[in-house]
Amino acid sequence: MLAVLLQLADTTIVNVSLPTIDGELGASADEGTWLVTSYIIANVIVIPLSPWLQARFGRRAYFAASIAGFTLFSALCGMANSLSAEIALRFVQGAFGGGLMIPAQQILRDTYPPKDLGKSQALFGLLVPIGPTIGPILGGYLTDNLSWQWVFFVNVVPGIVACALVLWVLRDPEQPKKMRVDAIGIALLALGLGSLQYVLERGERLDWWSDAQIVLFTVLAIVGSAAFVWWELRGTKTPAVDLRVMGQRPVWASTLTFFCMGFAFYGMFILQPLYTQQTMRLTTSLSGDFMVLRALAVMAMYPVVNWLVGKPKVDMRIVVAVSTALYGFTWWWQGQLMTTTADFDAFVLAQIAGGVVLGLSYMPFNVVVMRAVDPKAVGPSLALVRLGMQIGGSVGSAAIVTYMSRLAVSHATSLQDGVTMAREPVRAFLAGHGAHAAAALSGLVDGQANVLADADAARLLGAILLLCAPLPLLVRKHRSREAQPSRIAIASRPTSGKAENAA
Repeated sequence: MLAVLLQLADTTIVNVSLPTIDGELGASADEGTWLVTSYIIANVIVIPLSPWLQARFGRRAYFAASIAGFTLFSALCGMANSLSAEIALRFVQGAFGGGLMIPAQQILRDTYPPKDLGKSQALFGLLVPIGPTIGPILGGYLTDNLSWQWVFFVNVVPGIVACALVLWVLRDPEQPKKMRVDAIGIALLALGLGSLQYVLERGERLDWWSDAQIVLFTVLAIVGSAAFVWWELRGTKTPAVDLRVMGQRPVWASTLTFFCMGFAFYGMFILQPLYTQQTMRLTTSLSGDFMVLRALAVMAMYPVVNWLVGKPKVDMRIVVAVSTALYGFTWWWQGQLMTTTADFDAFVLAQIAGGVVLGLSYMPFNVVVMRAVDPKAVGPSLALVRLGMQIGGSVGSAAIVTYMSRLAVSHATSLQDGVTMAREPVRAFLAGHGAHAAAALSGLVDGQANVLADADAARLLGAILLLCAPLPLLVRKHRSREAQPSRIAIASRPTSGKAENAA
């Protein structure tokens, strides 16, 4: 859990520190965004390869190496003194971080007894909304009170602790296998997913397909992904990614549902800080408190979810579907609250309500997925499901940014049509603001246009969630018996009975 928390927090911790990092490293704002882009590209490439890497090197060795590499390159990122070095180190850090999610979820599954499968997956599901939420809060605090380097150094001690604990108590559920390296498949995967992620991360800044680079990488993403799918299904006998599991209904249905959840979830992480900091003019700390309300509400729902998953007669798919719909309503509600004069208190109830229903949708759905997938194909299935959420998050982030920017221009044009000297309020405003009246009026129009765009984006997220609410019902109802873990995942050194009991 500690390793997963580090990985998830690092997807967002750098965002609020980018202006400071850009200034100290002499980079433009556009160049600085590569610190986020490079990390996510590497992350996305490694996630589907995690099951193969576990089987090849053993779960214990691979998981420990991923934590150690993530920790080491976090420290090196903090020591870098040039933008090019920082980007390269972030890429490697992201590659190691991509190896943390799937093994961690499998370890929880195999460690808990079968009757507590729901508890273990609800525990994992608790982290996914919390990690990206605390990232910006922690990043802003460290940057303001220490230095930007500490957004990387903060990983060192927890990373060392996590790695030491894994080496002490974890053992492999099965021996590593000698497997041929599917070099062509891995190369095509990197080409397809890396190009897709580049397009999604950079598209809006480069005005999408009006830019030759975006067109080129779009073609590479389509060709690379298509070639990868063909190669894994037809061209090799030792695929790096087992795509055949996607033919199972629980896998494709769960992947589609997580894609939509990721779209809305990460879209929220784009929309909410923009509104709170640019329109409400909240400080970074207060904007963080805005997110904390939702995170605390999610955490408060863990006992409820833990109780629900222990009730055999409760169909968790229905719980997830209803909660997803309610989560959509909370976003529609927030869209109605967004104005240029709204204050922090106006959103408290909506944020808490959003956290409650998010906790009742995301945590239980992890249980639904783990109960539904074939126990013999848990690793490949989870990898594709997690990849679906990651890509959904990237698509959601890109779509929300584009939607908001285009809407802001449209709203500004509409508002400007009504701002004429024929209107008495306009003449009175100009007369009362002296030499800077025109600039003040223009700023007023732009601010109103931006908040209208923010509200429309919030309602869009709400509408998407409402449309996606029935998707969890596509996943088959869980079996009458829980999926059996392959072996106990945790064991102490055999030399000490006392240590074994403690582990």
